[in-house]
Amino acid sequence: MIGFAIACDMSVIYISSTDEDLKEYREEVAKSLSDFGYAVESMDKYPARDSRPRSACEEDVSKCDIYVGLFAYMYGSCPTEDNPDKKSFTELEYLAAEKKPRFVFLMADDFPWPSTKRDAETKKDTGKRIRALRETLKKELWVASFRTPDHLAKQVLISIGQYEKKRPVQNVDAIEKLKDAPDLGPSYLGNIQEQIEKSRSVEFVAIRLGPTPWWNTRLHLVAALAADFTKIRAFVILDTAGQVLVVASPDAIRLALTKADHRLEIAYQQSRAQARGVPQNMQLDSITMNYPGQVMSAFGNKVERDVKQVLDAPELLKLGIKDEGEVLQQLPGERTALLKGTTPYIVLAREGKVEGIIDREELASRMAKAGIH
Repeated sequence: MIGFAIACDMSVIYISSTDEDLKEYREEVAKSLSDFGYAVESMDKYPARDSRPRSACEEDVSKCDIYVGLFAYMYGSCPTEDNPDKKSFTELEYLAAEKKPRFVFLMADDFPWPSTKRDAETKKDTGKRIRALRETLKKELWVASFRTPDHLAKQVLISIGQYEKKRPVQNVDAIEKLKDAPDLGPSYLGNIQEQIEKSRSVEFVAIRLGPTPWWNTRLHLVAALAADFTKIRAFVILDTAGQVLVVASPDAIRLALTKADHRLEIAYQQSRAQARGVPQNMQLDSITMNYPGQVMSAFGNKVERDVKQVLDAPELLKLGIKDEGEVLQQLPGERTALLKGTTPYIVLAREGKVEGIIDREELASRMAKAGIH
């Protein structure tokens, strides 16, 4: 067992692997990380590392922010003290990093690997423990496979870049209130401007079509306010089960709704016009409060509740909103595939839950600096 600690700005990345079989691979990963600007501290400096106690190995992991595990076909040596289950250093390090971001890389199943470096041919258990560990890793995490040292180094860099570029998809209370309120007044909404300003740093927002349904009038208002007054880059629209339907910018959603019924944009623009004389710190509140009256004016003296269209999943998709997101329920084993898609965004989802979103161009730009395309 061996490891590296890599200082990444304020983060430290710990790389764990068995020793003799993956030495060349570790060195290539360390070189690539150093070339990319990371500071690399080799844990080889500890003499007779495999004879260190379990507590020392877990202490190494506790000092890191991110764990990276490399696994081929050797289970590795085990601490002799305080280790009743006789787990290897590498498995113990993996378990010790349970509450940290963990990235795992497995030697590809079909890659030709010397029999001298396979427990199946060299150990009494005929490789049972390393096979079980590999299967556990596949079930618990999004693993990537590797072949050559260079290939592994690229996979590690892309995975770290993906992690650093992943952004949360958040709920915004003010948007939920605009959806749920039967009337757009202070008694239901409070200070919308203040609530939205509290979410000023939010870039990606989840919008769920249920259980309370969205009206086309309210979604247009939200999209227009987001486009004109916030830094929201994209809405991730989910169906009632939480599955991603479409990823699109506020402008794209606003345009699609306007094409379907131009009176929505007329109502919004008239609401903005009425708010022009209002102090800047009250404009969003003014637009929101004026909106129902302007909807009534634009739709021939009919109130919003009588003219709205309920947007379920089929009705939303009929709008023809251009989908800007590729949903990945599982990351590809070949991480370079992340750089080659055509959509601006990658939505990471697991077991029906959105885990985050990546700007593909940002990730590709970062990887281009490392010579990865």
